[in-house]
Amino acid sequence: MRSKLAMLILAVAVLSPAVLHAQGLVAIQNYSADFRTEQPLTFSVTGQGGYDFLKYKVNSPLVQDIESWYVQGGFGAAYTNLDRTTPWSFNLDTSVIHYIDGVPRFGGTFYNARGAFNFEHRFSERLKVSNNFYLTYGVDPSTAFGYGASTTLWNGQYLYGYNNFNVSYAWSPRLSTTTSYTFDGIGYQDDLIANPEDRYTHLFAHQFSYAISKRTSLTAEYRYRMATYVTRADKNYTSQFALLGVDHAWSERMSGSVRGGAEFYDSDRVTKTAPYAEAALNYAVAQQTMVRWFAALGFNGAELAAFNSRYGLNTGLQLNHNVTKRFSVNSGASYAYSQFDGGAGSDVTEHSVLLNAGIGYQLLENVNLNANYSFSTLQSTNALREFDRHRVSIGATASF
Repeated sequence: MRSKLAMLILAVAVLSPAVLHAQGLVAIQNYSADFRTEQPLTFSVTGQGGYDFLKYKVNSPLVQDIESWYVQGGFGAAYTNLDRTTPWSFNLDTSVIHYIDGVPRFGGTFYNARGAFNFEHRFSERLKVSNNFYLTYGVDPSTAFGYGASTTLWNGQYLYGYNNFNVSYAWSPRLSTTTSYTFDGIGYQDDLIANPEDRYTHLFAHQFSYAISKRTSLTAEYRYRMATYVTRADKNYTSQFALLGVDHAWSERMSGSVRGGAEFYDSDRVTKTAPYAEAALNYAVAQQTMVRWFAALGFNGAELAAFNSRYGLNTGLQLNHNVTKRFSVNSGASYAYSQFDGGAGSDVTEHSVLLNAGIGYQLLENVNLNANYSFSTLQSTNALREFDRHRVSIGATASF
């Protein structure tokens, strides 16, 4: 399995020339390019502890309950350079988490590392290229709700890589085009999960954008996606997208976009055509409040198992607010609906919800205290997959 993980890292690095499409979602958005605020080189040290309770509705050797206290320590670094021609940024977070009572089948100690590197370069007023790179090695993809990994089950250590490279050219003050290439892939350390789930995708896209005003643009876009499973070629599939959309900025701090059209899904198992849609909204009120919302409707290649296809809706909302200079709050809610069709057994319908809330207190200029709680649940017509999960933590972060 280590060789497969190494090959995945190499593939991301070599193919690394790929706008975040619907598969990216919240976790990657937090690491995607935002060149509005300059940040000096900043290092951070974190420590936290908490309790994790995960209970499946039906006992099975295929799934593992978790009921344990845990401790976690980590180190991070971040930097943003707002050069007028070539702005760039990077983020790096590493940590070790230890479950006092362990996690059945997976052990007690787990490692997390997340890195992101983003840049833009303007060759002229008309021509711009940009790149967003993200790589994470961690545990429990469900906490990131939608990497394109599992959005539900605890699956142990995994490696996920994402890279988007795009070229934008303004043909006139109103008409512009953007051509992009995205590569992403995921690999699991546990062979029971890796054999059916390890995969990588290529996504090619070309978009036309026409500005009808200073704040509003109409778009037309074509995308082509190829998904390849490392050990299950029978699950490989392609998708083609024909989309129309609107991008609108209500102000410098509030903007949104929507895309809608059709997805043409084709694999050795099934050929389908279904509606596809995605939407996003970003709202910042000075430095006090940040609101992010996304939604995506389409086919998903995760956890297909013996099913022919998985079609569903993912949506999420995240709010961060500084109540005072010292006290802050954050909250989030995500929902996923999935319909698994075809295969030897009955079709399966699932509803998954993730809720989180937290508070932060600036004890010193460079020391922040925090407390967080999250709840997730999965309701499924396959009772073996249903669970409830509660997770609480308290911690501190020192920056310098």
